[in-house]
Amino acid sequence: MTSTTDHRSESRPNRPGSGAHRRRRARKGEGDRLRAEILDAVAELLVEKGHKDAVSIRAVAERVGVSPPAIYLHFADKDQLFYQCCREGFEELSRRLEEAAATEGPVLERLERMGRAYIDYALERGAQYQVLMTGGDVGSIPPELMEDDPGLRAFAVLVSTITEGIESGEFRDDQDPVALAVAVWAAVHGAVML
Repeated sequence: MTSTTDHRSESRPNRPGSGAHRRRRARKGEGDRLRAEILDAVAELLVEKGHKDAVSIRAVAERVGVSPPAIYLHFADKDQLFYQCCREGFEELSRRLEEAAATEGPVLERLERMGRAYIDYALERGAQYQVLMTGGDVGSIPPELMEDDPGLRAFAVLVSTITEGIESGEFRDDQDPVALAVAVWAAVHGAVML
């Protein structure tokens, strides 16, 4: 009696020198975790390579430890993948700024908390932050994906808080809230980049 071995059930090693690691298969309901890992990998690769054309779906898949088709289960194409990387980064930054702005206290103290939230985000999410602030040279984004801009939302939170300070008398009333917001954003960004 001869025995047959089902080689499909054995773990196949990665190709030598591929740099890929085998990812533990996600359990049902863990697709969001894989999606987040994909977006993190895209941000890292954009920073490393400097341009979206130098980042392939295959490279993203290899970085995460999945096959290229697994990427397409979460993103329709490369443009959507890069756009979502930027969008979700700005959404998280906006959320953090909104939370800091919604706290109690004088406007100046809330602006300080917003600055700290911005810096914390930049330090915790380094690659994604670099992509957001430099554009990661993601190229043009299809118009249908640009319905609302979470980057503008993050900036609008800052403008709104400064406007509140002007209206409450905490800041001089001859100040342009947008110009002040640009100055504050630039100062905090500069501190992060040091």
